[in-house]
Amino acid sequence: MIADTSFLIDIMKSNEEAIKKAEEIEKNGNTIAVTSISIFEFFVGVALSIKQEQERNKITRILKGLSIISFDDDSAREAGRIFAQKRMNGLPIDPEDSMIAGICARKNEVLITRNIKHFNGIDGVRIDSY
Repeated sequence: MIADTSFLIDIMKSNEEAIKKAEEIEKNGNTIAVTSISIFEFFVGVALSIKQEQERNKITRILKGLSIISFDDDSAREAGRIFAQKRMNGLPIDPEDSMIAGICARKNEVLITRNIKHFNGIDGVRIDSY
């Protein structure tokens, strides 16, 4: 399973629903991975924060032990298709979200997110929410 950035942020904020979802995933024997795109999003936030050191430390703790899935050529092609399809249908999507969706589709992984509307209706992307 791949964690969307929103899921990991919610865990860092001690959101009860996100923590419960993470415990459920682990209880079922599944693992949670993160994409290199989410790492990018995290460090944009760090760079914009007035508490950079604190934010960097929180992110380092949450990422420790998680597998990182990189944005490869196949994922990039899929992300481009997703981005264009959403745009042609008048349903804008952030480039980063299309990249995360592309990774999920190519790796056949479920995306854990609370931002269902960001990823809804994308062929090949399965969503789990909390």
